[in-house]
Amino acid sequence: MFNVIIQQYYNLVKENCLCQEEFPLFFNRSKDRIFYQTLVDATSNILEAVLLFRENVETLEEKESYAEKIKELENKGDEYTHLIIRELNQTFVTPLDREDILALAVQVDDVLDGIEACAARFVYLHVDHSTPHLIKFAGVLESCARHLHEAFIALEKRDYAKIRKASIEINVLENEGDKLMRDGIAEMLASPDIQVLDLIKMKEIYEKLEDVTDTFEDLINVMEGVVMKYA
Repeated sequence: MFNVIIQQYYNLVKENCLCQEEFPLFFNRSKDRIFYQTLVDATSNILEAVLLFRENVETLEEKESYAEKIKELENKGDEYTHLIIRELNQTFVTPLDREDILALAVQVDDVLDGIEACAARFVYLHVDHSTPHLIKFAGVLESCARHLHEAFIALEKRDYAKIRKASIEINVLENEGDKLMRDGIAEMLASPDIQVLDLIKMKEIYEKLEDVTDTFEDLINVMEGVVMKYA
């Protein structure tokens, strides 16, 4: 509501041809793109992390190296979040409500945190062999990341059609993630040769991967709500 009031006042100032130099806080719109571009960059960072994750699960032979690379991207993601928070503190009029921008930034950070947590689990749980379900899960995460990135590119134009399409696709992928988790665990339980410790390790990883697909879905749902607010 505060942003709406400020925007109305901004329009009134323009309509009355008041000198822009006298009202720099109202006429300086150059920072708008900082928020949109930083969010786009952050989702591009997610995609990069997911691509590394997918390479990693092909064999898990270099899991420590991949975990370190993904951790570096997770740190980079934190920097994007901090940049958005700093800009929110320094910008009087924001292109979207402050709480909406912050919610999007935090959710983006949560997605990347989840991916990094999955990569770390391969290391500290000493998982040395991949599975077909892990490889399929990585493919699901990559598709989610690509759709999410496209949605954030569309956010500045508030292109609801593109964002809605991404939301539908991510919802389908989230359901696929649910199935992969259940099928992966069921397959291990059905194996007469499965070791209990291996079952515990893989169950934790499958469940965490499913959590990440949930986080993708939560984020795109938040974005849909933001766009609908301004429709």
